[in-house]
Amino acid sequence: MAADDRREPLFERIVDRLFVGDGATAPFLIRHDWAMPVIGFGVCGAVTLLGVLSSVQGWSDVFVGTLIALGAVCAVFMIAMCVRMNRATRGPLPALDRVRRTARVILHAEDADAGRTVLVEYLGADGVGHDAQLADIVHESSMQRFVPGSTWQVRAFRDPDLADTVVFLAEAHDDVWRDGWRLDGVRIGGEGGALKPAAGSPFLGDGSTWEFEP
Repeated sequence: MAADDRREPLFERIVDRLFVGDGATAPFLIRHDWAMPVIGFGVCGAVTLLGVLSSVQGWSDVFVGTLIALGAVCAVFMIAMCVRMNRATRGPLPALDRVRRTARVILHAEDADAGRTVLVEYLGADGVGHDAQLADIVHESSMQRFVPGSTWQVRAFRDPDLADTVVFLAEAHDDVWRDGWRLDGVRIGGEGGALKPAAGSPFLGDGSTWEFEP
């Protein structure tokens, strides 16, 4: 067991392993967006099974008591998960590398849910090549510019451990429209959201709600 694990409370470690995680270390179900369907169908299946057993065996009191216990356990886990996620996403983002780097698009994809992903490769401060997603979710009106092979100026995190998470379009590309953001793997897995479509960086502009460590 790692030293960091020994310092964390057991309950918080369990919640982290089951529901949160970071980047590639996130649980399999979280990484593949199967967590909620599995939990939902699993709970429905368990309730259905208990209902059938209670009808056959006359376990009405046991059934009701079990439902109450399951509800209490789920509530505790949900509260703990929300507290953990809130704690993890408070405060400034890690410091940025002051050197702007040239990144080349290697993947431009749109998924079935209308999500847009741009994956780039760049040479990090450690002299090693890295692949990372754009933290800026590019609006559909600008996506045609991000063809594989096109190059862009980006800002990366100073911490080499975060070199393969996300990078930010540099200020030179403030003409590009964005309508969302993602910080997947920087603080927790799956951190991201939508924005009102606008030109300019949601992270690096003067009115940004995000701050970076100095």
